Amino acid sequence: MRTPSPIAWGLSLALVAVPAAGQRVQIPAGSYSAPAAAAPPQTFVAPSLPPTAGAVPPPSFDPYALGSGAPAAPYSYAAPAPTGGLAPPSPYGAPAPYGAPAPYGAPPASAWPAAPQAASPSDSPWFPSSTPTWEQGNYGYQQPDGTVVQFQRLVQQLRVENTYLYGDGSPDQFGVNRLELTTTFAMPIGGKIDTPLLLTPGFAFNWFDGPPGVPLTGQPDLPPRVYDAYLDAAWFPQFTPLLGAELGVRTGVWTDFSNVNSDSVRILGRAIGVVSTSPDFEVLAGVVYLDRVRIKMLPAGGVRWRPNPDTDIYAVFPNPRFRRRLSTYEGVNFWWFVSGEYGGGSWTVDRGGLNDQIDYNDIRLSIGMEYETPLQRRGRFEIGYAFDREIDFRSQSPPDFKPDSTIYFRTGFDF
Repeated sequence: MRTPSPIAWGLSLALVAVPAAGQRVQIPAGSYSAPAAAAPPQTFVAPSLPPTAGAVPPPSFDPYALGSGAPAAPYSYAAPAPTGGLAPPSPYGAPAPYGAPAPYGAPPASAWPAAPQAASPSDSPWFPSSTPTWEQGNYGYQQPDGTVVQFQRLVQQLRVENTYLYGDGSPDQFGVNRLELTTTFAMPIGGKIDTPLLLTPGFAFNWFDGPPGVPLTGQPDLPPRVYDAYLDAAWFPQFTPLLGAELGVRTGVWTDFSNVNSDSVRILGRAIGVVSTSPDFEVLAGVVYLDRVRIKMLPAGGVRWRPNPDTDIYAVFPNPRFRRRLSTYEGVNFWWFVSGEYGGGSWTVDRGGLNDQIDYNDIRLSIGMEYETPLQRRGRFEIGYAFDREIDFRSQSPPDFKPDSTIYFRTGFDF
């Protein structure tokens, strides 16, 4: 048998390599201009371009206070960009240029002068509250002329979270164990990937522990479980460098699935205006519509301030939050925080043959810690105190019930 010549071997390898290379070609979601024939080969990077230095996006809390839930926007407080004009090293390759417009309504880089940044040697690319060397969900590559072609990741975030309010089974106590699962998708509006429509389907299990139903004492008889199944839509437009907004609507069913009626379907909403007086300071004002039995609407407003790269202050009712970085170790940022929350929810239930709707409301204060990795993995743990607790009934039978105050624990992970 004749041995193939070197030329034949070379032709065979070329024929195999051509289709294999074609499988790796990606078509960007944004505009694309082919480089000149003599242009150097492209280097793919994950620019995750930060907003203007110090800009602080909204926190990752549940705007309707059903737990911490789906984020208002998939932002991340991030380590500051190091001096020298480049973002920290990207986990996907070369560093991305610093200063391009950030997604979800942050002011463009040209709107504000860049503030000097003093980064620690261990700062990495890379959260909440829901800010930024790593733009969550944005990818792209730099062309020879210096422009960046950006991609928008469809699946922005997967989240699992558990909140446990302690109950000891006594007549004046009420325990809740809540497990929530959400996924956030980004859908560009009008071809703009920087301010996409964020769609978040979610499902939550709520296990109730007491109080026992004792009709003679007027204590409520509640089902052992209720559920949330919803779709949240959020949009964070930036109309001008000065004026933006946080808009959203959520609808679904909240029920024990034994009593499902028109009251099970609720529509929640939020509309908040944002005035950016500087890259580090914003004023917010608007309303949050809760659609509960007793509480229909709450005012929302306050300020968001980042006085330095390690501190984020989101002093906005009804979910204020203060966060400060503890340290950075091998690219992972560790933070501690304190937060407040107007908690609870509303469900239609079957109370032993009586079709009713109940509200559970409380006020929560907590302290906790969280971490963030360069690959957008986050984890958090907090311990808090829930007080001013009440259970309201649409039937007014009994009129209401006020459980004792209690402690609660919350853990969560984002992927």
